[in-house]
Amino acid sequence: MKLVLLGSGGSTTTPRPGCQCRICVQAREKGVPYSRSGSSLFISDINLLFDTPEEIAMQLNREGINSIDYIFYTHWHPDHTLGMRIVERMYMSWLDRFVKEKGPPKKVKICALDEVMEDLLAIRNKHGSFFSFYERLGLIETFLLENEKPVEIQGFTITPVKVKTGWNEISTVYIIEEGAKKVIYAPCDSKPFPRSKLLKKPDILIIGNVFPLGPLKGGITIPEDNVLRRELFSLEEVLELAKELEAKKLIVTHIEEEWGKSYDEYKELELRYREYNLCFAYDGMNVIV
Repeated sequence: MKLVLLGSGGSTTTPRPGCQCRICVQAREKGVPYSRSGSSLFISDINLLFDTPEEIAMQLNREGINSIDYIFYTHWHPDHTLGMRIVERMYMSWLDRFVKEKGPPKKVKICALDEVMEDLLAIRNKHGSFFSFYERLGLIETFLLENEKPVEIQGFTITPVKVKTGWNEISTVYIIEEGAKKVIYAPCDSKPFPRSKLLKKPDILIIGNVFPLGPLKGGITIPEDNVLRRELFSLEEVLELAKELEAKKLIVTHIEEEWGKSYDEYKELELRYREYNLCFAYDGMNVIV
């Protein structure tokens, strides 16, 4: 199984536009892996993409990916969905449509839990849902997923597990399996983490919304009783979660610019916690399971 973490950033990319802090300046100077774009994951063997951040076209071009057959969405938040136009950018030729009267070469399958799909279809203008527009153009077809019900795709099994977040919204943790290999992908809004037995003993747990130790950007520390702790995991919490799930390896993604740490500092943290087999994701990271 080969996975590519196309993007490892959080709701705010690194560098943040206009920011002159040391992390953003360094990211502009050095690029990847110091810079981070929106969180997304790609399964190379089956051309399956998880989420479409605003930078998805750049990510696909950077990694030389030229085909998408499936897009599985975790939740509706803009940093995970606003690149949904990628289906048009890849597969719509307006010259073919209006000159040759020819349709798109394929339909991308858009997959999500029913509550998440409802949110996706609510992204709209006065004329209607964006996804309904793409469906009418023949660019996509939508499929509803059922909680904890596996979907088989060319030797892979993808199982969605529903999360009711601390903000009373629905998000998704995905289990990716090929043969005996198992990866859990939980990039954002996975707290409180579901207690399904299906999530036990993964080879790799990829999880986001984790803030590191020490003061964050600007010397800020998140108080114990702060509302942000409803959504975010502390590093200690996610290390304990990985231990509870018996994960062989832990990869932290969805890394916010506001955490105020550089790629080099995350590498230092990996050494500090090497007993936990902890890695911090970076854009273009290949994960071989």
